[in-house]
Amino acid sequence: MGTTDWKKAVRESLPRNVVVLGVVSFLTDASSEMVMWTFPFFIALLGGGAVWVGVVEGLRESLASLLKLASGWFSDQVGKRKGLVVLGYGISTFVKPMLALAAVPWHVLALLGVERIGKGVRTAPRDALIAGVVSEEHRGKAFSFHRLMDHGGAVVGLLAGTGLVAFLFPYFRDLGDKQPIDVFRFMYILAAVPAALAVLAALIFVREKMVPTKRVKLSFRAGYDRRFWYFLGILVIFALGNSSDMFLILRAGEVLGYDIVLSDAQRAEMATSWQFPWQLPLMFLALSFAKGLFSMPGGILADRIGRARTLGLGWAVYAVVYLLFGFATHAWHVWGLFLAYGLFYGFTEGVEKAVVADFVRPEVRGSAYGLYAFADGIAKFPASLLLGILYQAFGAGVAFCFGGLCAALACIFLFVLVGGSPKP
Repeated sequence: MGTTDWKKAVRESLPRNVVVLGVVSFLTDASSEMVMWTFPFFIALLGGGAVWVGVVEGLRESLASLLKLASGWFSDQVGKRKGLVVLGYGISTFVKPMLALAAVPWHVLALLGVERIGKGVRTAPRDALIAGVVSEEHRGKAFSFHRLMDHGGAVVGLLAGTGLVAFLFPYFRDLGDKQPIDVFRFMYILAAVPAALAVLAALIFVREKMVPTKRVKLSFRAGYDRRFWYFLGILVIFALGNSSDMFLILRAGEVLGYDIVLSDAQRAEMATSWQFPWQLPLMFLALSFAKGLFSMPGGILADRIGRARTLGLGWAVYAVVYLLFGFATHAWHVWGLFLAYGLFYGFTEGVEKAVVADFVRPEVRGSAYGLYAFADGIAKFPASLLLGILYQAFGAGVAFCFGGLCAALACIFLFVLVGGSPKP
């Protein structure tokens, strides 16, 4: 293939809007991951505990899922996606510096809930916008490229956040009247900078034409292949075992001998000596790196062998990883499982969205992505709550086995009821 042909192939599979939205996600995730790993500690320093961590993670995802359904349908009705995408990113950007003002755990819950509103507003229209500018044979690659940029931003954000903590804690401690929690507050203000750049990039560089579609009522019939509804039902089964990744941090801390939830004495100790378990953010960094590494191969494989088949492989990986997480006993076990968990993300995140596009007509894609996000997100709260109950009552082995079992059942149902999605 000549240089001209190669460039043409790249433009066809990764058009302008796909690349721009990839950059937007890179900046947004860099902003989010700078601070995301600090929330359990921030909540603990404000007087909250493990229950608050679970409630915050579960409720904010369920809240976002409700809005994804509405925003996707609305974008279909007006024939425009960009405005909702920019609005959603703008809401999330506004919230980040507001976290610096939080004084009690429920403030964090409320603010992160508003931040999820931003994600709920933007996600379905953004995915429909991406699906609308790429041909069927390149959908897996396009969505996986978007996830690659997202995870690349996560790596940069985690590196920046960890480095800032290493620098700022000694500096703030030397000021005398500053407390460790002030470091987190300062970081939340800094995190708004890349988020604001993401909003500007979406506003200036995303190009959109009116979607050539007829208006479709939200009847949940027109434009949907029967396999789409099978897929949503199966997705709910998987999502019930797919709890927040914060529980992986709790589990890793348990294996490594770190107490993630701080006692009153530990909070007081942090005011004079910072003893952060450095392996934990580095494990999340390794996970983000693995997500990015496997994103494009997962999308390319999906375009070749079928999207649903590749998704089933990803869910099978999840089942094995969760089963092994429940019985991990050494640090190297946890490191290896975090890397393997990245393979699951590479085979599923972008691929799931390509599967949705395979089973619906173009004029209802926004609504379809809203339904997909709703089915996935609405189960997040009960999934996190149930895992927390099982974890506390029966231990990590039973809790993570439950997650693995849900994934295994979903994998079986996917192959039986949906089969291989159409290949180009």
